[in-house]
Amino acid sequence: MVEMKSINKTLVKLPKILVLGGINMNLITSSDVIPEPGQTVSGNSIHITPGGKGANQAVAAARMGAEVSMIGRVGEDEYGVQLIKNLTSEGIDVRYVYKDSDAQSGIAIILLDKQGQNYIVQVRGANLLTGNNEIQAAQECLSGVDALMIQNELPVSVTKSVACSAKELGVPVIFDPAPTDWHLKEIIEYVDIIMPNQNEAEFLTEVEINDETSAAKAASVLLETGVLTVVIKMGELGAYYATSNDSGFVPSIPAKVVDSVAAGDAFGASFTVSIAEELSLREAVLKGCAAGSIAVSQKGAQVSMPRRNQVDLLIS
Repeated sequence: MVEMKSINKTLVKLPKILVLGGINMNLITSSDVIPEPGQTVSGNSIHITPGGKGANQAVAAARMGAEVSMIGRVGEDEYGVQLIKNLTSEGIDVRYVYKDSDAQSGIAIILLDKQGQNYIVQVRGANLLTGNNEIQAAQECLSGVDALMIQNELPVSVTKSVACSAKELGVPVIFDPAPTDWHLKEIIEYVDIIMPNQNEAEFLTEVEINDETSAAKAASVLLETGVLTVVIKMGELGAYYATSNDSGFVPSIPAKVVDSVAAGDAFGASFTVSIAEELSLREAVLKGCAAGSIAVSQKGAQVSMPRRNQVDLLIS
């Protein structure tokens, strides 16, 4: 008779992340030459792939092992069907992704130069019609989540309302202030962690950033707005982080840049999941840098989001 041995399994609570944000279809091409005004240049093959900062972050967080719910809006069109299908395939709860018959799904037209750097034009479409439904959905979802991730792809009134609700419930609000505009300052008072990239931080602080010292100066300006933590994504340089009593710089992990489109989203999601798992701020930033490094080495947005084992292997 074979003796059956019991195996004790440690039950690990998955972080619960709620993402409120943009859902787009990306139309991506590349060219060795960026056109001047009035100039036509030849592009390489075109890729049609799911994107949107909110959706990218949701996919990246799910691949990092979180339990993710997405709130947003798409059009009642073929792109909308594909976008929801892709989120579902990643195990993301999409019950609050609404379909709108009055607008097309959001589209981002993306040009990559020969260094893999991106130039983006967004047509936000259905994203701009988010409103009371999304606000109510967030109020239903916020209880019990470990973090709320927001960006600036939806109407400011919606993002502000949801961030305010999260703040009242004690849910950490993590804000990726992209695309930038002056209305962002209406949201910041409800934000715990702000994660701008280099250009966005310069816009918000009017400080030119080119090294750790200038990043520290910009972070100081942002801390004065009342946020608890600032993380400035500095691309190939790395990332600078600061709180009222701690600061530091994490160098980037070298990678061959193929497509930088969603690197910041990969960083943000990996960072957020790490914070939800109660890693130190520096460890979370390191994991963010690793995720961004993996993302830039592949074409596409959501398809380039790394999985947890890839991130852990890179920093092991």
